[in-house]
Amino acid sequence: MKKLPERVFILHTRSDSLALYVGMAIVLPTKVIHDDTVSVLGQIQAFIALYIAFRFRYLGLIVILLLNLIEGSLLFSIYMVSPNLSLFTGLTSKVITIISSIIVAVLSQSQENQKKKLKMQKIMLEQIAVTDGLTDVYNQRFFNLALETKIWETEKKQGSLGLILIDVDDFKMCNDLYGHDFGDSVLKITASVVKSASGPNNIVCRYGGDEFAVILPDCDLESAKEVAQNIKAHFEEFRFEHHENISLNKVTLSMGLSVYPDMASNKDELISQADMALYHSKNLGKNNIQFYQNIIQQLRKNITSDHQQLIGVFKTLLSTISIKDKYTLGHCERVSSYAVMIGKELNLDIKDIMSLQYAGLLHDIGKVEIPKSILNKINPLTADESETIKKHPVYSANILEPLDGMDRLIDYVIHHHERYDGKGYPHGLSGEEISLGARILCVADSFDAMLSERPYSKASMMNEAFVELERCAGTQFDPKVVKAFISSMKKLSKSDTLKL
Repeated sequence: MKKLPERVFILHTRSDSLALYVGMAIVLPTKVIHDDTVSVLGQIQAFIALYIAFRFRYLGLIVILLLNLIEGSLLFSIYMVSPNLSLFTGLTSKVITIISSIIVAVLSQSQENQKKKLKMQKIMLEQIAVTDGLTDVYNQRFFNLALETKIWETEKKQGSLGLILIDVDDFKMCNDLYGHDFGDSVLKITASVVKSASGPNNIVCRYGGDEFAVILPDCDLESAKEVAQNIKAHFEEFRFEHHENISLNKVTLSMGLSVYPDMASNKDELISQADMALYHSKNLGKNNIQFYQNIIQQLRKNITSDHQQLIGVFKTLLSTISIKDKYTLGHCERVSSYAVMIGKELNLDIKDIMSLQYAGLLHDIGKVEIPKSILNKINPLTADESETIKKHPVYSANILEPLDGMDRLIDYVIHHHERYDGKGYPHGLSGEEISLGARILCVADSFDAMLSERPYSKASMMNEAFVELERCAGTQFDPKVVKAFISSMKKLSKSDTLKL
């Protein structure tokens, strides 16, 4: 026999007790039952009345009052014609039942109200625990829990999940120039616009001080791009509507996105990829959108079949570097992108551009040989430590040496720290003695280093980095390469289209 669910059983018990009480109220006054039995059943009826008052509260009380008044009126009319102790006892029982039922119903309703109040308080406390107090979107704690849950659900359904990380550009400068009240207002506005533009099924969280995250369940890469574009469009529209507020009109958003499992294989990788894409978005002039591109996969597609077995080696080496120095992997991917931009601006052929892409990705793999204590040192490096760091281009070239037929790649990598004036390392080459690819890598590598927070240096603003590149053109950098890079970056920053 199939067992009834507990809730269904309780509902049946409640309805049966009410039906039983109504039935007894109809039958008992008819005198079809012996008086002694009526007395016993009357006590049972009183007990059932209390149960009904407890379970149904005021609704049950109305039924009890109605039936007891009807029964009481009938008993009273009979008692007035033929008074006896039995009838008087019955009347007294009805009065006591009514009074007891009122007390039980009031106490039961009070208890129910208290339960509801406690439940609402619990819900409010839970909401407060997962909600950011300033922006009224979910906080970082909830973000981590929700992302884990949604990844698990995505894996179960064999679907896809998108993640967008959003950063308010130059937020610290806004705070410094216009005050913290204005900064708080910007964060509230951003949260409101992102929440509205993301759609009802997506989860918006405040990820950091000036960063927001949008979790996109059941969302592939194309859909994630659409959501990101929609957020950008809505924010631009809001800025346009408030163009009279000059300070607000200067606020822009940068975004980075990735998708599980198409790009990332787990939660940490998804966050890391979206974060790297966001970082790249800011380095490309801010106010744009980037999605994570796995350059290792691109390398696998384009490299010759003879060298395919080395892809795993490169991936392992880059992962090892990432463990020792989290900055390096993202730095290599960004340098690769910048190098490709410069190559295209200089109208290089596709083979040269591909070599630049590979060299940019692999130029720092020699850092795997550098002690972690030096790579992550906060204080200034000693002379000996600086000399150790300067060996990494040679280490990189040694690792890449097994790549037959890729001498150009190795040349770019080993000479990317040579200077145009001959004061670089490891061979002290100058001017045209340095291959064009190495000169391009030198500019791309230095630019990203200037814009990056490192243990031993602060990040520079993009315009400041441009000024520094121009100042050092002709000494550290090839002037032609500097000009091409700044030109391509300015074209990119002026574009209103999605930058992917």
